[in-house]
Amino acid sequence: MTKHEGSRWMLRSAWAGTAAALFGVGLGTLNYQALPGVARMDWSCMGLVLLGYALLTGVCSGLGIGAGTAVAVRTGGGPQRVGALRLVGFGALGGIAGCTVPACVGIAGFGSLHAPYAGTANLVFCTLVVCTTFVALWAPTLWGRTHGRLGRATHVGIAAMAAGLAVASIGIFGATLCSAMGIVPTADQIFALAASMGLFELAAWSGLGIGAICGATAGFACWLYLSTAMALERRVA
Repeated sequence: MTKHEGSRWMLRSAWAGTAAALFGVGLGTLNYQALPGVARMDWSCMGLVLLGYALLTGVCSGLGIGAGTAVAVRTGGGPQRVGALRLVGFGALGGIAGCTVPACVGIAGFGSLHAPYAGTANLVFCTLVVCTTFVALWAPTLWGRTHGRLGRATHVGIAAMAAGLAVASIGIFGATLCSAMGIVPTADQIFALAASMGLFELAAWSGLGIGAICGATAGFACWLYLSTAMALERRVA
């Protein structure tokens, strides 16, 4: 990878992560403001805190997952040959490297506030929205060449579809597995676990899991994108 190529993928992954995080945090904040008791918070201060958190999350997560998936493609024989397991594995490693710290900051920082709980459904939904948006913006960069007969807009559309399928399939599988095992946490259970483990310890372990899941999901979505884009390009050739 040349110096120019390295700078390009870093800028694009950071930009994609930042755009996705701003969108997800903004959407989550709108949902959060509908909860009772939120109006008493100092939103002149919280607005800046949320903006800073979105930027931290976007840059770190974008660079981490971007690096993981880019290395997977480069070491896996290029976009035409890279396998799903390689992209999922390297994506998970990138997610752990890039998403753990922002997740810990979010869980420990916002979890220590005397404010209404954001809601598990809202947090999970916004996380999935962020992942989908990031893949839609980032995956076409992994193509590594001109967009050819399909065009840039088509590639972004394919990436968005692939991200949606990956997020939906992993999300449904995870929800079904958690329900079958009876480990769907309620707010009271989360508070009790934080009290017994300590908020920082809970944030650290949760951050690792969130990072790995987000990175693996993004890696799987990138593989779906590359496979679909190549199949469509061969068809229109």
